[in-house]
Amino acid sequence: MIGTVPAGMILQHVLVFFLMVVSPLWERHQIGRLKRSTEPGKKVRLYGKVVTVSWMCALVAALTVGPKMVVTLQAMPGELTWLSGGSRGGMFLRGLTAGILLVILWPAVLAIWKEDIRTKAVKSVKKLAFLLPSTREERQWWWLVCFTAGVCEEIAYRGFLLHYLHVAPFHLTLMWALVASSVIFGIGHIYQGVAGAVQTALIGCVMGGMFLATGNLLLPIVVHILLDLRVLALLPEGFETAAE
Repeated sequence: MIGTVPAGMILQHVLVFFLMVVSPLWERHQIGRLKRSTEPGKKVRLYGKVVTVSWMCALVAALTVGPKMVVTLQAMPGELTWLSGGSRGGMFLRGLTAGILLVILWPAVLAIWKEDIRTKAVKSVKKLAFLLPSTREERQWWWLVCFTAGVCEEIAYRGFLLHYLHVAPFHLTLMWALVASSVIFGIGHIYQGVAGAVQTALIGCVMGGMFLATGNLLLPIVVHILLDLRVLALLPEGFETAAE
């Protein structure tokens, strides 16, 4: 307890400030260094930093909110009745989620057998080639990066932020908390440019919708991991050298 404010609440405020301000600035700085660097293994070093910072954020979130509460939905009585059972709202949300996932994941599945899809993918990610895994070592590390992002980002941006915005100190409804947390999620990926940040925010809304529909983070975590892993299916080993 510091004064009349619990230490746990202060840590929550600090974590929110980190997610909204410090993390985007830190990642922007790291991306700038990555682009300028000519040292071998530069991506792997960045991957290691990202993994470490992500797990630290997830740990703080779990400690301040509680391990159980940070992965389960804390809805007020009667707040999400439109999502319950076989309601139209619930069916619509599940159908929309399934459709969006199909659009996102299906090209990665086809890319396993169709080389032309992989060729198009290499051209489409030209601006992010400096960050995505190309060598065998980078691709091996990418598995850890994807697992970390799936677990830690869902805990931080969905489990923690929804709780923070919904319960205290703002007392937003879960839907407005979902919108706000998705915007913060997009800001956290501003290094991808404005279009990338907007796309990430929309994906955050989808993940948050899964959280609301299921009541826990398991499905969003699994889907998040698969979305990031599709890079390995879409981009062949050595794609960066081949593109150059």
